[in-house]
Amino acid sequence: MPKHSMTLCWLHLIWSTKNRYPFFNPNDKAIKCLDFIKEICSENNIYFKIGYINPEHVHLLVDLPVDISIKKMMQLIKGISSHNINDAEMFTDKFSWARGYAAFSVSQNGIGDVVNYIKNQKEHHKKETFRSEWEKFIRKYELVAFERN
Repeated sequence: MPKHSMTLCWLHLIWSTKNRYPFFNPNDKAIKCLDFIKEICSENNIYFKIGYINPEHVHLLVDLPVDISIKKMMQLIKGISSHNINDAEMFTDKFSWARGYAAFSVSQNGIGDVVNYIKNQKEHHKKETFRSEWEKFIRKYELVAFERN
């Protein structure tokens, strides 16, 4: 990080496996994948606050460093983690993430809510599917994007 710059740029990141296939069931593979992601973040000065890997999607809360774009960060995290997963031969089929991701900014005051939301993913998705939740995100944020234009 440049010595004369300081940022707090909290991001709630969400992405899924290709075709939303539930690769990370059982949970031991999710834990191993999360370890890969934590290592990638550490090696690239991305502060990792919390993460959870559901069978078919991921939630992370990170602080984006000043010298990297969201796009570059996601290329690093998704690209290196999928490479590591395949190198570790965690699955019989070739593993890959789906194209795209969601990155939502989080205020300093909102960090606690996002941390609790990520901590409670297992319980949360007993009540609502990822597909249903994703469609809500799309409807909510398309409206915001439309209003901006």
